[in-house]
Amino acid sequence: MHAEKSRAHRAAAAEIREAEPADLAQEYRDYAYIVSHDLGTPVRLMVEFARLLDERQVEKGDEEDRALLREIMDNGDRLRSMMQGLLAFSRLNTLAAPHILVDTQKIAEHCRLVMQDRLKASGGKLAVAGLPRLKGDADQIMQLFSLLVDNAIKFARPGVAPDIHITAQRDSDLWIFSVRDNGQGLEETYWTRVFKPFQKLHVDGQYPGVGMGLSLARKITALHGGYMWIAESSPQGTTVRFSLAAAD
Repeated sequence: MHAEKSRAHRAAAAEIREAEPADLAQEYRDYAYIVSHDLGTPVRLMVEFARLLDERQVEKGDEEDRALLREIMDNGDRLRSMMQGLLAFSRLNTLAAPHILVDTQKIAEHCRLVMQDRLKASGGKLAVAGLPRLKGDADQIMQLFSLLVDNAIKFARPGVAPDIHITAQRDSDLWIFSVRDNGQGLEETYWTRVFKPFQKLHVDGQYPGVGMGLSLARKITALHGGYMWIAESSPQGTTVRFSLAAAD
């Protein structure tokens, strides 16, 4: 009898372990829905009501009240953006496709095509050379390149057109990718902090976004078994590196 109970317990434990990944994925999906809908709706309504009140204040000419209402709207919009950032972060765990052999050179070239309007507006250039074929999720790797290129364009030096280079070198069983720019640079004390969610090193409103770009980029790298770090940075530019497993 004891042996039968023991076998039953082991079988039940094995069944639970098999179910855990699916249960975890469902939890992430539920969380994403809560963030995007259950929390997003009251914030959206708050912003809309504040906007209606602001329109009424135009007739009254009360600039002090309008300034307060604009503060509510700005912070409400920022909160909505932060929730969208959390949603994007959580979706990385649930929407990933099976890793197959992909051509990162072609993916990076497609990234350049997709971002050509932003590059043209900034006068910037994106050079891509020597990127390998490896196993991964093509959509996520595309997002990874896009996040890093967007970051390089966003933090360009005033009056200096962005000059961005994506290269890769083989290191044993890894490929080390480098994304180098000629932007503002980053003090070494912030090299770790910038990869944490919602980290903005500038005054709110100075640059668009809520500080999720590099956090999302590092998360994608981690989902591919790699790591991302700041390799070097100075007032003349920054090099971000990340590792991805080689295909052979």
